[in-house]
Amino acid sequence: MIKYKNYTKEDIILIFKNKIYQWFITLVKIILFIGLSYVLLRPVLFMLSTAIKSREDLIDPTVVWIPKHPTIENFKKAFVSLNYFNAFKNSLIVSIIPAIFNVISCSMIGYGLARFKFKEREFIFALILFTLIVPPQVLLIPLYVFYQKFDILGIFKLIRGEPFNLLNTYYPIILPTILGGGLRSGLFIYIFRQFFRGMSKELEEAAYVDGASPFQTYLRIFIPNSVPAIVTVFLFSLVWHWNDVFEPSVFIGDFDKYTLSLNLANIRAIITGGTQIFDPLLILPPQYAGAILVILPMLIFYIFTQRFFVESVERTGIVG
Repeated sequence: MIKYKNYTKEDIILIFKNKIYQWFITLVKIILFIGLSYVLLRPVLFMLSTAIKSREDLIDPTVVWIPKHPTIENFKKAFVSLNYFNAFKNSLIVSIIPAIFNVISCSMIGYGLARFKFKEREFIFALILFTLIVPPQVLLIPLYVFYQKFDILGIFKLIRGEPFNLLNTYYPIILPTILGGGLRSGLFIYIFRQFFRGMSKELEEAAYVDGASPFQTYLRIFIPNSVPAIVTVFLFSLVWHWNDVFEPSVFIGDFDKYTLSLNLANIRAIITGGTQIFDPLLILPPQYAGAILVILPMLIFYIFTQRFFVESVERTGIVG
């Protein structure tokens, strides 16, 4: 109490109230952090625990989290069932290529909506945002028929005698991203639009004074200064395409072209040979091991790009 001897009684009471309040806030933050960490990490830890359990551990009621006889047999079975290397290659194709095209097309659309003024601009932007709330299942039948008989103004039918059948290929997943109409492209256009709107108008005017065209201004001024938005869009697109099951399951029917996520969704049928038998001791451990194998590449990728991702999200203003 020596350091408080120059304070009045009221000042000391106020100081202690402030300290108690700060301690209380800190305690609440710690409790919330522990609670959220538990909610987020428990399923992952449970999957990992189950994946390394042997059959003896699964039927032993005394084993809950830490197995007495850990094994990697479930990972071996999942690795084979997932057709891992081939499916991994397929996942890279349907993740990286659409992510690159999403960055290119959505940045151009976002630039046009942010920097050019025309009468229909707000209406077009509203339609783009509307695509975010339209379930993809609504467009399932039209898209299936469209890609089954893919043609552009009858040109292909005139040249070949019949339209192209793009089913059982990756083109139905890749082609929409070229035109800014792929998976979550509306969100990516929104990110670029908001980012470009926040950039200095003087940079654009200086480029025009130097004789640059709008496209040159976009390419030489806006793109080099929009790295945070580019990184954010690329990573979001990559992860969403990696985890997507809906589009590959609709357009791809060849097992050799299945992605990891699609194989994981069908791993129960793969393990049981397509029968309706459900034995938890047979299915769940390799199923959880397969989920970990599917998550692992994105987890490693995130570890190496975490700093760039966090900085990019902060600078693009994405919250929630």
